[in-house]
Amino acid sequence: MIKKTNVLERKAVRVIDGDTFDTEDNLRIRLAGISAPEYPDGCLALRARERLESLILGKTLIIDVVGEDNFGRQLGFVTAEGVEVEKAMLEEGLGRVQNGEDPRFGVILLAAEDSARKAKRGIWSSLCLGKEGCLIKGNVRRDRKTKTYHLPTCFNYEKIVVNEAEKDQWFCTEEEAKAAGFRKAEDCPEEKYD
Repeated sequence: MIKKTNVLERKAVRVIDGDTFDTEDNLRIRLAGISAPEYPDGCLALRARERLESLILGKTLIIDVVGEDNFGRQLGFVTAEGVEVEKAMLEEGLGRVQNGEDPRFGVILLAAEDSARKAKRGIWSSLCLGKEGCLIKGNVRRDRKTKTYHLPTCFNYEKIVVNEAEKDQWFCTEEEAKAAGFRKAEDCPEEKYD
């Protein structure tokens, strides 16, 4: 079932970070379907913010509002002068797909993210990857109070982004990850990776 939406036409007057902006009538919009690096400390967070500014600032936008987040921001899919903003950000590797996508856009967004990941653009590049030979990703989820590590053989490994500003870490061995208080992700096979 497709969610009922509310389509707005607004101008962007201020960009907060790589996935949030304000309109001329003080409406705060968060891009639906993607999550940009946490501003200001996330890997490529400044670049993501600057790119969103170049895509939307001062332009008339078509905003397909699909809901509201926990912070009272309107969640919307945004088009700026014919450019699908979420898709552009993902193709450039300046965000990753959020879970629970709207069925109308999910396939498009996943394909855009996959393109960036395969081309090693943005957050999928060596700029945001760990030290050489240390491929285990330690992910901290403060909202769930969990510390999980992901091996390259884990199902969701490619979707995990290490954001050291959020206390995420890279590890060279499973023992190192466990010693730091991380547990293996449930989607990992049982074999050991060192």
